[in-house]
Amino acid sequence: MNKFVLKKGDMIGVIAPSRPLWNIQKEVDLGLERLEKNGFVIKKGKHLDKHSYYSAGSKEERVEDLHAMFMDNDVKAIICATGGSSSIDLIRDIDFDVIKKNPKPFIGYSDITTLLLAIERNIEGIAIHGPNAYELSYISEKSFTQFMGVLKNSQEAVIVSGDIKVIRHGTASGKILGGNITLINALLANDFLPNFDDKILFWEEIGEAPAMLSFKLRELELSGRMKNIKGMIVGFLSDCVDKKYPQDNKGIEEIVLDVFSGYEFPIIQWNYFGHDIPDFYSFPYKMTCEIDTGKKQLILE
Repeated sequence: MNKFVLKKGDMIGVIAPSRPLWNIQKEVDLGLERLEKNGFVIKKGKHLDKHSYYSAGSKEERVEDLHAMFMDNDVKAIICATGGSSSIDLIRDIDFDVIKKNPKPFIGYSDITTLLLAIERNIEGIAIHGPNAYELSYISEKSFTQFMGVLKNSQEAVIVSGDIKVIRHGTASGKILGGNITLINALLANDFLPNFDDKILFWEEIGEAPAMLSFKLRELELSGRMKNIKGMIVGFLSDCVDKKYPQDNKGIEEIVLDVFSGYEFPIIQWNYFGHDIPDFYSFPYKMTCEIDTGKKQLILE
């Protein structure tokens, strides 16, 4: 699953590639303390506390922190402090050769999806779709234990039975790949998106009305990137309702079946990854996934 093994005493670097921490510093610190209490040493990026409008420092400062953490041999993994909206600023300035020469787990989600996917496109097997430091302040003990298992490469296969919603029946097996749907789509028109052929796509979203979810999924489908996927897992959709026009609240089942009506792959919803939830499952990219809707079963290993 995750070829890197972290152990007690190892150093984890923390960077802020997107939004500044000025109003969430307490939560980020609590998340980092949780890692420290479990035996890890924390190293903060040089520019972690910078604040430039909606970003944690300039593009150059944020790229510098990312490169520095990968080049530091004492740092065994990198976790992002939080999400935001500006991680995409970095991807054309990332030196992927630096990462190839110094591979290590890179962890985050939400806006960090852009970096996860761009890194996976160039260096397979190090990106982990998991909680940022901010989310570590509140995720459940069960979820934190699972996250620790991923970092220590001691996570046993997870078999989910019955706790899924079947949207379209079928069976599928493949490596898992995905993230926030907005950020997946942000990479459609460039060369930073990995190949989704034979993968099981997982996605989540926050704060988008059903009409926009439909638009984003349609945009993804029209790109042609979904022609050869094996299956789809819809995650937790946080605050994805139209409060102004409640009559427009089309259900997610109807939306995905409409958009992907020309496909046969199985589709399920599993509310254990996404925003604002205590039970958050961590996915190393290309983790093996099996879907069997007849058994209402999901296997991750």
